[in-house]
Amino acid sequence: MKRIFSAVLAAVGAALLVLGIALPTYIVPKGKVLPLNLVSTTGTAPTPGNLLDSKALAAGKPVDGKDKLPECSGEVKRVSCFIWKGLDMQSQRFTVAQEPSDKKQVTMELGQTLYRNDKQEPDNLLSATVDRVTLDRKTQMPVPDPVSTVNITPPLSSGKGKEKTASTAPFARNGIQYQWPMGTDKKSYPYFDITSFTTKDIDFVGEEEQDGVKVYRFEQTVNPTELYPHIREALEADGELDKADEATLAPYRLKFAADVWGIQPTEEDKAKAAEAKAEEKKAQEADKPESDEANKPEGEESEEAPKPEDNPEIELSRFYTVNRTIWVEPRTGVIVNGNEEIWQYYARNQEEADQIAQPENRQKELENPTRTAMYYPGKWNDESKQGQMKKAEDGFKKMETMGKTVPFILIPVGLILLIVGFVLARGSRKQAEYEREA
Repeated sequence: MKRIFSAVLAAVGAALLVLGIALPTYIVPKGKVLPLNLVSTTGTAPTPGNLLDSKALAAGKPVDGKDKLPECSGEVKRVSCFIWKGLDMQSQRFTVAQEPSDKKQVTMELGQTLYRNDKQEPDNLLSATVDRVTLDRKTQMPVPDPVSTVNITPPLSSGKGKEKTASTAPFARNGIQYQWPMGTDKKSYPYFDITSFTTKDIDFVGEEEQDGVKVYRFEQTVNPTELYPHIREALEADGELDKADEATLAPYRLKFAADVWGIQPTEEDKAKAAEAKAEEKKAQEADKPESDEANKPEGEESEEAPKPEDNPEIELSRFYTVNRTIWVEPRTGVIVNGNEEIWQYYARNQEEADQIAQPENRQKELENPTRTAMYYPGKWNDESKQGQMKKAEDGFKKMETMGKTVPFILIPVGLILLIVGFVLARGSRKQAEYEREA
């Protein structure tokens, strides 16, 4: 009986010893995977920014405080009359794991909204997106397959019912966004920007502390980028643009008379507008019945050299730039803080957009907005920072317990049981020999 008991002790001790060694060297590293029950909510504090009010623009009604300005009180009102300055805005993001998810990958669905604080729902909505991305649970990077999608809901422009949601075709995402790798390195990572549908490196800039915990700081600046072509490419990747796509694209290129923009037109602007008008007239005449052409009065020329327009329509495109800072808890890869200084504004072309973004011109535009569509320097609120830090600490404590605490207990206990089992077995053999000799 003693021999059986010693063998059991030795076997259990050996098993505990092997498990204690395997936990930190094999089992815990293999267990560093994203959970399947991901849920989180983050948001920014109320922050004053600048905003082009699309409803006010459509109605021709200047925003509060600007209706008495000379450029806003006449028949022709400039675009600047419809831009709020110092308007409180907030953003919120809700993350939840969705299907398809399995032992190798997890699909994350993230709903993000930007809203103004001076109005009630649904009139407070400025933009809304639903982003779906599938991550490799082991590497925490997006899978290479074209399975990512983004749904974009434009804000209500008329106040009459709901706008339709535009959806991208499935695409392959080649940058991180909402989760860093577990065991984050002090290096640059490719980062996918959901606003411009572009990927650019986000750079490691140093270590800091948040709530006494070491975190890595990453920074990125996206230089002025024209949004229309990138968003259109994403929306028409399925082969066509539907009405929802066109409604989503509409605000990214606006055409107004030069005096509405507050632009002094060049001779080239005037000539282009005249040519466009002449082409339009020519197309209209081509559609007329031949009888109308025959009844044209004698002496009237069918073609005239277009006269320059004094107040031509000028189309400007929306450009986007952002200064992004993200803090990551490196052991878990959890994002624990984030700031994004987002600026969208209208310009003729890339050259003018770059000029407007120069520090002196940028400051001037932000103080007295005339081309700004939206400026929002959002920073995470305290609740979001604390919640994400707790999530990171809980994840690390679990790994710490399995990788250090449990082995610290298992290895000594296993050794003790192994030794006791060996001693008992040896004693049992000696007793058996003694009994045989007797």
